[in-house]
Amino acid sequence: MSTRFDIVTVTLNPAIDETVFLEQLRPGAVNRATRHHRQPGGKGVNVSAMLSGYGIASTATGFLGRENLRLFEELFAMGMIRDEFIRIDGETRTGIKIVEQSTRETTDLNFAGASPSEADLAALLEKLLELASPRTWFVIAGRLPDGVSLDFFRSLLEQLKQSGAQIAVDTSGEALEVAIECGVDVIKPNHHELEEILDCRLPDFESRAGAALRMQRKKVPHVIVSLGADGALFVSPKSALMVEPPPVSVVSTVGAGDSLLAGYLAGLVTGCPPDECAKLATVFAWSALEDVARHAPSRELAAERMRLIGVRSLLD
Repeated sequence: MSTRFDIVTVTLNPAIDETVFLEQLRPGAVNRATRHHRQPGGKGVNVSAMLSGYGIASTATGFLGRENLRLFEELFAMGMIRDEFIRIDGETRTGIKIVEQSTRETTDLNFAGASPSEADLAALLEKLLELASPRTWFVIAGRLPDGVSLDFFRSLLEQLKQSGAQIAVDTSGEALEVAIECGVDVIKPNHHELEEILDCRLPDFESRAGAALRMQRKKVPHVIVSLGADGALFVSPKSALMVEPPPVSVVSTVGAGDSLLAGYLAGLVTGCPPDECAKLATVFAWSALEDVARHAPSRELAAERMRLIGVRSLLD
């Protein structure tokens, strides 16, 4: 286990994730849940939680509403996640995911979260710069909450880059465009988000792979493109890979993309070669899909499952 806190996850808009399972969603009628699960979430929090389960320590920061801290503080008390969140007025938002078991479709209900003040923003920026060093990885994940402007986001990224820190960003839209312009080290769009930032359709595998290769060569050292059930593309300075996972019995997709990024980062910080980074990322996502509760694979299970994952080069 690594007890050094060389990974910092930044969640500007965390959430309490409530997943509700129904046989079938019937609008306008009484719906009775077959089961439900509630846990602290938000993209960066999910990354920290998965890394912790794998034995890699991280620092988690961002904004948390003072009025509903319990679930987050219980997670941090379990160890391997150092709590550096800025407490702000109001509640951390709730996100409700309704999973229909008959169709396996998911309906999302996302609430608004608390808005940080100018003083809160200044406190967060000061904290991030205190944590920054050339050996530190920052994972900045999730949408920007109300009160956090693109200009603030750009300034944050630029100052972290100046510190020598390495930055992975998992967001979408204009915030993702800003991250690319600032020269971050890792991005993880899905193919729809890639279409949006490139302003063009990517209707098939060849167009998506070509777009990822161009993005990596011109803009970002590490480009991960999630293709859903078809797997993912992993393009880095040393390789361009397509990973095809084995069939998975999907219970919930909550946090699967975050787990993919966590696994890739786990591979990078432990010195894995590109193909093993891609396989480990896929194993993390595999574990997330099997259970609504976050469970990182053990080192032994990860090694076993990595042997079942197919990888092929896009450059052959």
